[in-house]
Amino acid sequence: MLGAGSRRTCDELVSSGRVTVDGRRVREPATRVVPGKTTISVDGVALSNPARPIVLLLNKPEGVVSTVSDPFGRPTVVDLCKKYTRSRRLFPVGRLDLNTTGLILLTNDGDLCYRLTHPRFGIPRTYHVRVRGLMNDKKLSGLAKYASPPHGSRDKRSSIELLKQLHHESILKITLYEGRNRQVRRMCESVGLRVVKLRRVRFGPLSVRKLPLGAVRPLEKSEMERLKRVLSR
Repeated sequence: MLGAGSRRTCDELVSSGRVTVDGRRVREPATRVVPGKTTISVDGVALSNPARPIVLLLNKPEGVVSTVSDPFGRPTVVDLCKKYTRSRRLFPVGRLDLNTTGLILLTNDGDLCYRLTHPRFGIPRTYHVRVRGLMNDKKLSGLAKYASPPHGSRDKRSSIELLKQLHHESILKITLYEGRNRQVRRMCESVGLRVVKLRRVRFGPLSVRKLPLGAVRPLEKSEMERLKRVLSR
């Protein structure tokens, strides 16, 4: 809805009666509008014409929150993208917790955000996880129990791979198909492993490789095409 937020946020705005279309209050998210002709207002403030859709790829550092604003004054992912927010309202696609680093997308396209985050589309997320403790078959099996495929899908099974064993630590590669809150940390805690460092390295066909920590860039045309192909399956 003209960059007012994600699809879920927009649905909530409509359902709560905060949206008017040509002066008429609406409560149905499926209300039809004519782009460029219909006037849409939220809380009495008219929304401007939609900005050109954009998707940004950010390599999020630690200590940055994955929200548009923060009541405690902490830096946000949107703060790191100010170069691209002059005429757009950007919002993050899902979240990474405060101490998790790596790939996060930002966009002004609410429908794309919805499709990238809804479990039924099953977009894989891959993480590199450093944990305190050494791995064994029992712990690997325990982790697998918490990595069930979305909605019973058998062709999208999550995977857990041991990359390296150090003196008292292990490095794992975990791929999940749902973005549940703190899922990787909860999985590791369930088998007695404490996460030392967590980094998301891939989201669907997109990689954070070669992008410095804290840097951001728009997706290339080829990346957008790969992303659309994944969503059309």
